[in-house]
Amino acid sequence: MKTCIYTNTWYSSALLIFLAMATQFTATAQGKRITIIKGGDNGKYVTQQFLGCRPGDTLVIPAANNPYTYIAAEHLHGTKEKPIVIINGGGQVKLQAGFAFYNCTHVKLTGTGSKDKYGFRIEHPKGEGPGVDINKRSADIEVCYLDICKKTYGFWVKQEGSCADSLQAPNWVIDNISIHDNRIVNMRQEGMYLGSTDPNGLRNVSCNSAIIHPRPLRLGNIRVYNNIVDSTERSGIQLSCAAFGNNEIYGNRVTNAGWELSDVQGNGISLGGYTHAHVYNNYIKNTFALGILVLGSGYIVVDNNTIDSSGYLAGHVTPGMASIMVDTRTTSPVDSSRLLIHDNKLGLSTDANIHFYKTVNSYSKDNIIYNNTGSKKMAPGIYWKEHPTRGKLMSSEASMIPPVRKRYLAAAAVLLALLAAGFVVLRRRRARIA
Repeated sequence: MKTCIYTNTWYSSALLIFLAMATQFTATAQGKRITIIKGGDNGKYVTQQFLGCRPGDTLVIPAANNPYTYIAAEHLHGTKEKPIVIINGGGQVKLQAGFAFYNCTHVKLTGTGSKDKYGFRIEHPKGEGPGVDINKRSADIEVCYLDICKKTYGFWVKQEGSCADSLQAPNWVIDNISIHDNRIVNMRQEGMYLGSTDPNGLRNVSCNSAIIHPRPLRLGNIRVYNNIVDSTERSGIQLSCAAFGNNEIYGNRVTNAGWELSDVQGNGISLGGYTHAHVYNNYIKNTFALGILVLGSGYIVVDNNTIDSSGYLAGHVTPGMASIMVDTRTTSPVDSSRLLIHDNKLGLSTDANIHFYKTVNSYSKDNIIYNNTGSKKMAPGIYWKEHPTRGKLMSSEASMIPPVRKRYLAAAAVLLALLAAGFVVLRRRRARIA
């Protein structure tokens, strides 16, 4: 028997075209994968124009071509919905210099392209340079699952004052930077150097034979979480100039900070000028200097941190180091500092566990400090409450009076009140007799 097959050429052609279009649409929606091939110097400089990549594309760095010196990206721009992703492929990728991002937005660097916990390992034999450098007009960048060892800095995220107006505050904000789930060990300076420590532009910058004092770019919406930072010459995590948005530092483990043995460096976590942030659920132990240093302005919350051995590092003891130290700095325009500090577990320190200084008289009267372990010491002229919703306003003038003297003063006040009342009654009786 002969089998008949009905063929409609028009229908078949249309179906093939539809399937081809659907396949093309899927590839476009998901983005394409582009393999990065290193150059003769074992590194690669990439731009969007050179690669022909678009938002949603993935740039794959193959471990098979190890080792690499650097991957430098300039003018890579994804979108919020479709960031450009840079990922390892086929194992852990090893670099010496690390990654640099100049004028990049909506980019994600992730070491999740293999079974390795950290898909990228950055290590320099001489400990030079930052592991990840984010500067110029960059924003909306996420970096995760990197192992950074023996560098000067783990992360360098800032833009100092520059001759170009476009790189001066307030003309750009390095915004929406997320750094999480990385390991940073043996840094020659900070584990993370985020934002300039010269927020008022006091340093000289030479431009066309003229000296100017431009302000560095501000940061905003910085999130630093779930990182391991161990054995830094200076501070573990330092965030400055973060004047915008919601800045958070949480869930990090910072240990053995301050091997430079400088009492003005070597803090666990530092908040510099103009910075407001929420610092919580961090574990900080063995810092040559302070556990947490707060020099910022605006609303700052420090809660549920575990801090131990502030001022103690491998047999070195530094006097005057608090678990949490707070001070004020000059801001322009003037901004007040309002602190909420609560539920911190504070252990060994070489000073009071919480110590407030007052270099500039810019504290708000709405400070709240409660439910922390250990002691506190307040400079004169600072006000706070010891409960978030009730309780009277405390002042450091009253708190500086020794308890025994307070009792005598209270008793004297009561006695004076009784004497005054008796004097009034006596005058009334004399008036009636007269």
